[in-house]
Amino acid sequence: MSRGVLIVFLTLLGLIPDRVESREAGRSLITDEPVFSMGKPEGAAKYVAKSGPKAGQHLALTMHKLKNGLEPDRPFLIWAIGSSYTNMLGSGEFWQEEIPKRFPNAPEIRYEKMVGNSCPWQYLRGWARHLLVPDQPDLVITYTLGKPEDLEKLIVEIQSQTTADIIVPSIHWRLRGQEMWGKSENSPDQDVEAVRAVCRKYGVEFVESRRDWATYLRENDLPIEALLKDAVHQSDYGAWIVNSNIAAHFQPDSPFSYEPSSRERKIQPQVGDEGGYTVRFTGNRIDLIGQQSPEGGRFEVFIDGRPAREIDAFLMSYVLPDPRNAKVGKGSNPRDQSPHGVTLRDEVIPQTWRIEMTSDRGDYRIEGSVTGPDGQGNAFEPFTSDSGQIEISPYLWRRAERNRAGDFFTFEVRRSVSDEVNFQGEDGESFVVRLAEVLPNTEHTLELRPVDGGSAQVDFFQVFEPALKRE
Repeated sequence: MSRGVLIVFLTLLGLIPDRVESREAGRSLITDEPVFSMGKPEGAAKYVAKSGPKAGQHLALTMHKLKNGLEPDRPFLIWAIGSSYTNMLGSGEFWQEEIPKRFPNAPEIRYEKMVGNSCPWQYLRGWARHLLVPDQPDLVITYTLGKPEDLEKLIVEIQSQTTADIIVPSIHWRLRGQEMWGKSENSPDQDVEAVRAVCRKYGVEFVESRRDWATYLRENDLPIEALLKDAVHQSDYGAWIVNSNIAAHFQPDSPFSYEPSSRERKIQPQVGDEGGYTVRFTGNRIDLIGQQSPEGGRFEVFIDGRPAREIDAFLMSYVLPDPRNAKVGKGSNPRDQSPHGVTLRDEVIPQTWRIEMTSDRGDYRIEGSVTGPDGQGNAFEPFTSDSGQIEISPYLWRRAERNRAGDFFTFEVRRSVSDEVNFQGEDGESFVVRLAEVLPNTEHTLELRPVDGGSAQVDFFQVFEPALKRE
């Protein structure tokens, strides 16, 4: 099943939310105003997003890619994760229209999102592990609430496994924060300076959206509810303001905090006497960009002297709740009452795993398609499977009190390396192979050893070195 078909299937099941409201990308035939920016408060001036002198300083790779395009050609991938506040930002329409205006050489924009009802940063760490890391996005946007220490854990999860830039806007003004208007920059559920400090510590782009939102309300003598569709959610125009505040940080000439080549770079291999290739690199991911030919051959992949099939590097799929799982509580969804993340431990075997609830009190059993029954646990207690492969933390299991006996969840574990590269095909046909990812972020030696005596044309290797070293 293709990724696009899978997403549509999950959306129909209610496991991936569609847009909160129907919004078509493009322009209105009457006003020539982007559809997703309509709904400006009557009598108010049009909102104009502003940027400070340091805006965009932590978006070096993003700006480089949008300004110069990508080689090899592929979409620029934005992943958005968060709560319904993130969902209100749309499904990429804003970026698919706005980015080509500002960056004529920008690649196609692909936008993915995963959101949950009132989902805080605490649980997004699991979704980052299961969704973002396998997808290796270029940019991550998270617009939600939570504890600053949970935001920090989320950032570490992303920055130790990917080279993606990260954007965190402060939360918009809502009716629940009226008593703080004119007294504090904070909301009852967000310490803005604490969030700002976490972003500063890790070189994450912090967007002062709450500050600029408040300025617009004051300058136009508007009440807080003027940019809301209910007590807490942004109106269409409010969502457009948040997106515009983010876009204001897309400054290609900003004094960047890092060099793009420190995280992503192209390198050339050494060619051996027997037609093999050797490349030494530092990072956790390496892609091969080459060309096929009728004379092309097969080459076995070795990493640090071992066949790639023996390397302990693995990825996990999304922990998928069965659509028939219990739905407890108003507006409940199986997605929101499930383990959002698991951890791989020792002696991992690629296979499909199933977690099944055995009571209404959080008890469950886990079984692997290869390993078989692998232990019993409780969603409110730390758990390590009998084989030592799977660890499940209650901190990443959301609303386990709503699970019922018979509910189940599945996920797959696969090796994140390619055993072999085949250069045979139509003459001059370019291709890209992700040879390895989620390796330890250290020095490695990769070899391509010929299997059948055929030839190979390697254009270059692309190396990815995340900002943080994985512990």
